Amino acid sequence: MDILTASVIIAGATIGIGTLSTGIGQGLSVSSAMNSIARQPEASGTIGTNLIIGLAFIESLAIYALVIALLLLFANPFAKAQQDINEAKSKVEVIKAEIDLINAQAQLDAAKKKVSQPAK
Repeated sequence: MDILTASVIIAGATIGIGTLSTGIGQGLSVSSAMNSIARQPEASGTIGTNLIIGLAFIESLAIYALVIALLLLFANPFAKAQQDINEAKSKVEVIKAEIDLINAQAQLDAAKKKVSQPAK
């Protein structure tokens, strides 16, 4: 598996784990807040304010996961290095093929020269 494939897989896993964990955290927070409001309705303003602040902090974790995934996909220095390596390998293969072609042409020219010379 090359670096590009690994980066895409890890970016997907990062988003999956990040959103799953924040979803669970937000669900538990809202559930606890609703239970608290059901027990003490007069404290609903304070509970609601604290809930919104807590949800904002939890949601920031999902945003951090998104940032990491985007960095892996679009600004990954390892992926750029891998692309450079792949391009260099393809250029080397082209050069090797050209060298083989030149050698084959030289052998063909030598064979033609040998055949065209009169026997002594």
